[in-house]
Amino acid sequence: MKLLAALKYLFLVAGIVFLFINWKIASALFVIGSILHVIPHGPNALLSVVTGYLIIGGIASFFFNWRIGICLIVVSLLVAKFRVWGNRKNSEYYKGNEHPAVNSDQEESDTK
Repeated sequence: MKLLAALKYLFLVAGIVFLFINWKIASALFVIGSILHVIPHGPNALLSVVTGYLIIGGIASFFFNWRIGICLIVVSLLVAKFRVWGNRKNSEYYKGNEHPAVNSDQEESDTK
């Protein structure tokens, strides 16, 4: 985790430096830094950030090349559907299977 935090701040500082040199490289460094920032929060947060970046990129590129813009928006919708499907499967799994490690505290308090 310390390595991830160090990389995140390294990308942030490099993005600020490259902001004055080349804005395209700076924006890529900021995107990579924000993805590294979200990784410890789990796959749900990571997929939501990726979906947001795809929609922003699709809307921004829609004015330059409408085919790429529409493709990015469609891909973002597919990622969002995958995220919802994954959340649903995860909740079904944990509702259907009683895990002793998850519910051990509750069982101990019930027996006292």
